[in-house]
Amino acid sequence: MPRLRNASWSPHATPPGADEPVSHLLPTKLSPPRTASVLVPCAAALRRIDQGVHGKLVLVSAPLGSGKTTLLTQWFREARAPHLLAWLSLDAQDNAPERFFSYLAGAIRRAAPEFDAYSTGQPEHATAVLLRSLWNLGRELVVVLDDFHVLREQALVRAFSYLLDHSPPHVHWVVASRCPPALDLARLKLSEQLVTLDARDLSLDGEAIRELGLRLCGASLTPEDVESLRSRTEGWVAGVKLALLSAGENAGVSDALRKAIGSNHDIARYLADAVLREQSDEVREFLVLSSVVEHLNGELCNALMDITRGPALLANLERSQLFIQPLDAEHQWYRYHPLFLDVLRAQLACDYGDRVPGLHRAASTWFSEHAMPEEALTHAFASGDRAWCLELTARCMESWMREGEIASVLQWTAKLTAEEVIRSPALCVGHIACLILSRRFAHATAAMKDARYHLETAYPLDSPEYERLSKRLAHLGLLHAVLSESAPDSGVDLDASPGAEEADGFVAGAVLAAKAYQALRMNRFDAMRRLALSARETLQVLNNPFLVGYTDSLVALADRAQGNMKDAAERCEQAFARASRGRRNPVWVNAATALANARYEQNRLDEAEALCVEVLPLLPQASVFETFALAYLMLARIKTVRGKYAEAYRLLDYLHGVLEGSHQTRFLAHVCGEKIRLYLVEQSPARMRVVAQEFGLGERMRRGEWSERRFYDETWERLGLAQAWVMMVRGRHDKAHAILETLRASAHEVGYVSRETALLATLAVCHWRAGDALAAFAALNRGFALVQRFGFGRSVFDETPGLQEVVIAAARQRKLSHALPDRYTTRYQDLLSAGAQVPREFAAPPAAPLEPLTERELQMLKLLAQGLSNQEISERSNVALSTTKWHLRNVFAKLDVTTRTAAIVKAQERLQRNL
Repeated sequence: MPRLRNASWSPHATPPGADEPVSHLLPTKLSPPRTASVLVPCAAALRRIDQGVHGKLVLVSAPLGSGKTTLLTQWFREARAPHLLAWLSLDAQDNAPERFFSYLAGAIRRAAPEFDAYSTGQPEHATAVLLRSLWNLGRELVVVLDDFHVLREQALVRAFSYLLDHSPPHVHWVVASRCPPALDLARLKLSEQLVTLDARDLSLDGEAIRELGLRLCGASLTPEDVESLRSRTEGWVAGVKLALLSAGENAGVSDALRKAIGSNHDIARYLADAVLREQSDEVREFLVLSSVVEHLNGELCNALMDITRGPALLANLERSQLFIQPLDAEHQWYRYHPLFLDVLRAQLACDYGDRVPGLHRAASTWFSEHAMPEEALTHAFASGDRAWCLELTARCMESWMREGEIASVLQWTAKLTAEEVIRSPALCVGHIACLILSRRFAHATAAMKDARYHLETAYPLDSPEYERLSKRLAHLGLLHAVLSESAPDSGVDLDASPGAEEADGFVAGAVLAAKAYQALRMNRFDAMRRLALSARETLQVLNNPFLVGYTDSLVALADRAQGNMKDAAERCEQAFARASRGRRNPVWVNAATALANARYEQNRLDEAEALCVEVLPLLPQASVFETFALAYLMLARIKTVRGKYAEAYRLLDYLHGVLEGSHQTRFLAHVCGEKIRLYLVEQSPARMRVVAQEFGLGERMRRGEWSERRFYDETWERLGLAQAWVMMVRGRHDKAHAILETLRASAHEVGYVSRETALLATLAVCHWRAGDALAAFAALNRGFALVQRFGFGRSVFDETPGLQEVVIAAARQRKLSHALPDRYTTRYQDLLSAGAQVPREFAAPPAAPLEPLTERELQMLKLLAQGLSNQEISERSNVALSTTKWHLRNVFAKLDVTTRTAAIVKAQERLQRNL
């Protein structure tokens, strides 16, 4: 029997070797379910669907057991129309908007790989994105939504109604529901865009019942039996099938049906009872006892009932078509028909009520041993064994925290009482840590207060338990302070370690990682790298892939900050390769986002965008807020590059809404800068002014916030950079230059190479706009000098509208002091091409002529070309050494070089031209 290993296991999971791509979406939701080999005859209904898919909506609305799914499955698999076909089976969990729209986009993408929509999680945003992609699709598409009635969230139903109303003519919808959905059906009907099928259309007539009886029973039903069955069941598919199965090979069913009275539900209940009575005692007991679980496996059934024939009994039930359905290609996992399951569970409560807790306990143990924690905990809580619930929750918590499954920890600790959590040290510490990592800081503060009170009252001050728990709470306090950004920079001892005696591996690793993060905020990049690598070493020993991946991200950030782009990219590649061996869990989300950023910097925008689109629906899993913010910011930039300004704004606005009211001022400053530049590229100065006013940029400038250098702070720098762009648009280049130079000096002081590079690039554009080409080229060369090995990354160009114009002009006029490698110009060809599009405001000014050298400077230049030192030049020219240096500085400036070697090359060029 295959061992199932993860918390988000589904028996629908695609088996190894299947053609489906690995994804966070369950493949079985995106294709019709497996059906019984004996299909219900329904030719007329199939023809109605064929006719209806030429309009906007086909609605199949009928009660449970009417054969809706079977009908749509048959139509889907036999459809001959030239349409793309997409399928989505809905369930109760799809009431979460991000999940619903993620699956809907995934279903359509499975039919049309070019479909490029992603889910933002908010219905109004998601519908707009989906509609845009549907209009761009340009091919006939039919989307089937099965079990639409499970959508109870009215906002989601309204969003789908809007999507339906505004979808393009080439998109057609087929919806199956137990009851008419709250859609604008009247309007669709008036416009002849609606075809409906109800219970009458799906009911079986006499001929269909006769044919089904022949298939199921192997014998022809008499006309009397057919008519009796039709009139009593009114052609209800489930009732007919139940009756025929209960009759078995004895075609006479009239006697049984004569006893049936009441509603369809009563008929189903009666017939199910009849099915049970026809089974042997062994089979009947097996059916009833196994109904305690949702999904059946032979070995699981053996454990539940202490038998050995579980697999054989399941196989026999499947052969008998006894309302059991295989869930995988290997026929290892099954489920009962929902109607049949209800009857079995009612029988279980009636006949075996005293055994139910024990059955749940046995099921919980089996699922726990087979690494299926969600199922294990579900049955643990159903068993009523609170001691087992506490033990199992603590076990699962340890595993989940290693993988970063923070949401799962909080979901299940919420089912315990506060007293139960506090009295268990492991649960208490883990619960508080997860509250902190999920950024629920107020809840974490309250929980720590309760835990300290319990600590003081439950343990003697000199006990080992008191010392151990007190130390863990102190570490949690530090974690809280750092991640909530409430800790002063001087309040964290970066040299301290949690200590080898710390028994809680997750807390120990989290504290080390938090200190590395604090060092990043303090711009102490070498200390940050040292702490992160130390944390990584500890966490590898503790087998904690989530925090190992997080420390990899921190080291990559340090590399990038110090200009080591290649090292950062390689580290991200390695982390993603490790994470890709498993599920799409938080470890993968963090690694994929980091790799997307590396791909973006390398100008591999298609790869970066594809990763972002896949990551976005999974971001709620990621407890690292940097991951969440970075993914939205990066995708917004890519959308801007592609000219999809409305989509870029929606992404930024969504992120802005999430950040508002939080402590995440750094990322709010990012959003401010991105919106300012987006409106600059879009040439919307009025909107730019609104953003500047919203963030109080003008008031900050009036207070002198950027009038003098201070210790580098990212929020301060990003907002200052945004204000500099506002000043440039207003033509106040002197003000912009002053702000940028102050910011650059602060970045330089702490060794923040990547930010100094970006600021120098912006200074170059500022000078260029002001008409000072020489100063622009000088700033440009200073920026390139900081990243000689790699050149500017993609982010520098996107963060600096108009930079490519300056770079191209510098190259044409041979003003670049650093030759760009061929691999660089190839990778960034779209940016370095002379035909690149540039905003109107950045039209190049007339090229400034090269400033002539004086006779004295020409003399100095000739001596410099001979390779003489400053002292030798002073002696040869009979000029004081200090005056010689002053002349040489002027020569360097006029030649637009910063080194002697470059000056000598330029001197030789000029001398050859007789300058």
